[in-house]
Amino acid sequence: MKKYLLLPLAALLLCGATSARAAANVPAQVQLATGEVLQGSLSWLPADKKYVLGVKQGGGPVIEKKFSASDVVQFRVKEPQEWAGLRQAAAKTPDAALARLQAFAEGYRRLQWDGEAGALIAQILLRKGQAKQAVDACRKIVQGNDRAAWDSPMAPFYWQAMIESGSTTGLAGLLDKAATSPDRNIAGQACIKRGDLLDQEGKTADALKDGYLRGVFLFADLPAVQAEALYKAAVAFDKRHQAANAEKMRQQLTSRYPGSPWTKKLSSAD
Repeated sequence: MKKYLLLPLAALLLCGATSARAAANVPAQVQLATGEVLQGSLSWLPADKKYVLGVKQGGGPVIEKKFSASDVVQFRVKEPQEWAGLRQAAAKTPDAALARLQAFAEGYRRLQWDGEAGALIAQILLRKGQAKQAVDACRKIVQGNDRAAWDSPMAPFYWQAMIESGSTTGLAGLLDKAATSPDRNIAGQACIKRGDLLDQEGKTADALKDGYLRGVFLFADLPAVQAEALYKAAVAFDKRHQAANAEKMRQQLTSRYPGSPWTKKLSSAD
């Protein structure tokens, strides 16, 4: 089963509702900082800024447990029924799917799936060369869910858009936080994007030391991360006229990941 990260949660508010409780509970499994793992219906109390989890006690009543965001390590939320259709629409007719994805993200604000939708939105806009628009779209999601900026499927694409658009204020801090993510893919992407940021600033040596080489050596268990890190490390070594090191990175990339897009990019560059 796919593992999802903790994001602070809030459900949709019923129109005109007077209750402070989120209108829709979502089936979820929650891991607390104590190590306890609970399953039930999870929602967010906006006024209290607390989670509430309804846990069924065998054949007895549902017991509600409340806890703050700092008490939660991570969780998994059931995939919404409409998500598969949205993904298909984003692949087939991306421009037409944007409005639906944006509405979905708003509807699932702080319910984990805003970050999933944000990742698709950002990718669509980045492919169109609209990095600034991608930043703006991601920031709308971040306004309602600050953790999405550094610990969500959207985060790496948000960072990429910030770098491509030159809107990098605050990015270094986000990458530092992302390096602590329990999701190793996000932590690995943070290393690579730190390298991209430093390289853009003309600090190629630092980009290697603090970015790309960390991706190469610390995330060898993640092919997508290591392949990208190897490619970018090779390019950075070339910039520094370190041909032997650059060639070493290229050899590792081609031998370990012959089918990777980064290997194909290396071949096309040659």
